[in-house]
Amino acid sequence: MQAISYVQDAVVAPSAIHQAPSPAASQLTVRVLHTPEERQEIQHLRQYADYRSEYEVDPGMVAVDSVKDAVGLVMAFYRDGEAIATMRFIPTGHGLTLTERWWSGFVTEPALLGTTSWEVGRLVMAPEHRRADLLPRCMTMALVQLLELVDVEHMHASCHMAMTRLYRRFGFGIHARRNHGDTEAALIHGPVADVARALKVSLPATRRQVAQVKHDEAQLLQ
Repeated sequence: MQAISYVQDAVVAPSAIHQAPSPAASQLTVRVLHTPEERQEIQHLRQYADYRSEYEVDPGMVAVDSVKDAVGLVMAFYRDGEAIATMRFIPTGHGLTLTERWWSGFVTEPALLGTTSWEVGRLVMAPEHRRADLLPRCMTMALVQLLELVDVEHMHASCHMAMTRLYRRFGFGIHARRNHGDTEAALIHGPVADVARALKVSLPATRRQVAQVKHDEAQLLQ
């Protein structure tokens, strides 16, 4: 997200995304990579990740990166069978997310650190496949997968302040701000009901009701 280039990712700035539409014949699919062997399929993509920014913020992240792969959900996006993008989701509660390690003193909503909260990170796209339509499609497909596999009510990530406008399109808002050197960083938060609405993804009825109730309660407390 050079939106979440502060979390564990090198993401795509709007200026780096080509505006041409996807070829009509192209088909985008997503798959969860469960094992280290399967994750070798995205090693060529991870070379573009901005590891340095994350490690400067929290040097301890170097030692836990493989643990994050194992604990979280690593997804690969394929176009016509070729891995062209990847994204990783990390559950809170294990002390592995920047939200817990670097932002904990800035978090004002306890649910953000709860067991149904997941950090979005390590979003990387192959440079030759960075198109205007690809990021929303990847976000939509990833959310559908996430809803099918885990209990998620909150999504959060770290990014440069300049990128927060992009993620507003996906239902994320600024939860906190913090400076690191000359860089102003933001902790962004997306209640799953808001993210699903922005991406036009239907929540299961029971989950939609629970998410909406908790969202409304949070709004009343603000």
